[in-house]
Amino acid sequence: MTSLQARNAARRAELAGPSGLRGLMKNPRLLRLAAITTLGALCYGYEQGAYSQVLVMPSFTNDPKFSRIAHDASYKGWSVSTLGIGGWAGALSNGYLCDVISRRWTLLLGSLICCLGTGLTTGAQNAAWMFVGRFFIGWAVGSLSAAVPLYNSEIAPAELRGTIVSIQQLAIVTGICISFWVGYGTNFISETNSVSWRLCLALQGVPALLLAALTLALPYTPRWLVRQGRKEEALETLVWLRKEDKDSEIIQLEFSEIQVEATFEAEITREKFPHLVGPGAWTKFRLQVAQFGELFTTLHMFRRTAVACLMQFFQQMSGIDCIVYYAPTIFASLGLPGRTVSLLASGVVGVVFVISTFPAIATIDHIGRRPLLIWGGAGMALMLILVAALTATYQPEWDNPAAAWSTAAFIWLYVGFFGASWGPVSWTVISEVFPLSTRAHGVAIGASTNWITNFVVSIVVPVMLNNITYGTYLFFLMFMLMGIGYAIWILPETYGKSLEEMDLVFGSGEGQADAERMDRILKSLRDTKDHAPSVYSDKGNNGSEKV
Repeated sequence: MTSLQARNAARRAELAGPSGLRGLMKNPRLLRLAAITTLGALCYGYEQGAYSQVLVMPSFTNDPKFSRIAHDASYKGWSVSTLGIGGWAGALSNGYLCDVISRRWTLLLGSLICCLGTGLTTGAQNAAWMFVGRFFIGWAVGSLSAAVPLYNSEIAPAELRGTIVSIQQLAIVTGICISFWVGYGTNFISETNSVSWRLCLALQGVPALLLAALTLALPYTPRWLVRQGRKEEALETLVWLRKEDKDSEIIQLEFSEIQVEATFEAEITREKFPHLVGPGAWTKFRLQVAQFGELFTTLHMFRRTAVACLMQFFQQMSGIDCIVYYAPTIFASLGLPGRTVSLLASGVVGVVFVISTFPAIATIDHIGRRPLLIWGGAGMALMLILVAALTATYQPEWDNPAAAWSTAAFIWLYVGFFGASWGPVSWTVISEVFPLSTRAHGVAIGASTNWITNFVVSIVVPVMLNNITYGTYLFFLMFMLMGIGYAIWILPETYGKSLEEMDLVFGSGEGQADAERMDRILKSLRDTKDHAPSVYSDKGNNGSEKV
């Protein structure tokens, strides 16, 4: 970062408002927009929890059309993991879609695909319907899992970004919580009529439909608008988002930062891919593929990519989806009295998830990302040790009720530590580490890592629980300890830094030539301001939506 840029960033930080929940409450517009976009995360969470409930409902397990899913551990794993492979494809497609049709319309497309998948699973007549439906749902929520934090990070100021993006995790765990309790309730409808499990799956369409409708009320992000050359519209949107005057110093500083990086990245793109600059869907697709390659071409970009991918890998390998996808099965294996009690214990998982997310939202923009990951990971590791020890001692009879309930309590605490740390922080980090030109692709790569790891975990967990029992928890403990090491020695602190300032953290900029280029662009913007009525003289799209 040049000295001129550093002075601008320091001045913007001086003018910034309060961070965390207090700052968010001062701008209800941002809170409202985050609530709308995270309906996509609610869809994701609901599907995760709902299917785990369906897998133990008698009306599903006793139906000959689905008996193999219910009783064959390997086949059950494949049915669960279909969501993951769809999510991987959806997350990878997200980079192209977010840049070409905008972050906003990518949210709409994801919600419509989610509705399609919900219809297929709800009306499933055999296992094939369920597999195809879950693939489409996976595609939708995979795309949304990358588009939502990308959108939210681009509408939020630096001091509120962690809080805004963390709301996504709150929506995910709220969806899980709702699905567990809906499944607990619909289970009582009938043990023979399929309406018990079909109603549980159908309700996922509610947040998807709401998101589809409310997307029409969302603004485009200022950063995306600047990249499209719609600078006047981008300025108007930024003014509306910040509730500031157009000529206020903080608006001019933030908008200058956005313009400088956008201009810098556009110049670099023209130099590196001159044959791929221009209109046309095919040209843009080829450019997107080439820009995915940019994530690995320089040391600092590779480091950003590695940080994002490892963040999502260790989040999944902590074992959290072992609990989420198979909670009723795990609690039933503890010898808790009756299927209803195991479903009830699963419902407590959802409640703990929601409650534990609030401390993360309240502290992530005060104490930073790394402390939450380190201490939260340590708590999760301790709980895995205790669960493994009790399972090894008392399985399979579980003739000690106190040990069974203690194991359940340790699982709930494990979920609580995750909800307060690795859950929200992982999505915040991947939305912060990439520059504008590769942000959509970088978040997509990070999210796709989450999904492909999710896919593998979903397949192997049923078999592991059957064959190595307590060894399953030791397996995830090993990766949890590696994740703590990653947070200590590899992950840089991203707290309090603007998206543009992250260049300094990763030592990016291709040496002196890039520094000189950034200075030239910033000085050019200042000269424009000095010689024109407005520094933002570019005309916007006259037909653009009124924000």
